[in-house]
Amino acid sequence: MRVLIDTNVIISGTFWSGKPKRLLNTARRGEITYITSKTLLEELRETLTDPEKPFQLNEKETEKVVRNLRTFAILMSPTSQVSVCRDEDDNRVLECAMDGEASYIVTGDKDLLDLKSFEGIKIAKVSDFLQLHELSDPGI
Repeated sequence: MRVLIDTNVIISGTFWSGKPKRLLNTARRGEITYITSKTLLEELRETLTDPEKPFQLNEKETEKVVRNLRTFAILMSPTSQVSVCRDEDDNRVLECAMDGEASYIVTGDKDLLDLKSFEGIKIAKVSDFLQLHELSDPGI
């Protein structure tokens, strides 16, 4: 199953234990296929280094996070363009999911969650996705 894991979930799973980390671990184990794009990874980089955000990682720390994700991610180069959401970053998520033939977008973003689905792609919170698919949890 191909799943786009949104930046907010990636960050939660990187810094804290719990369901987002469990989701990332299922991707690491190959139980789901995590898809992303250069644009989404750049958004992650910007968020992790943003002095206004609590993370404030330096470039070396940020690259370590991104390199780790790329070891199990499928990197897409979306060509579609959508303008469904008021937040352009959310449109980039939809484009990547659509061109990457994702079954799901897993996110905590309210605007995306309000859509419920897009072009046949289900949009779900981490807890709902994990519960629906009863993914294994050998530990966090």
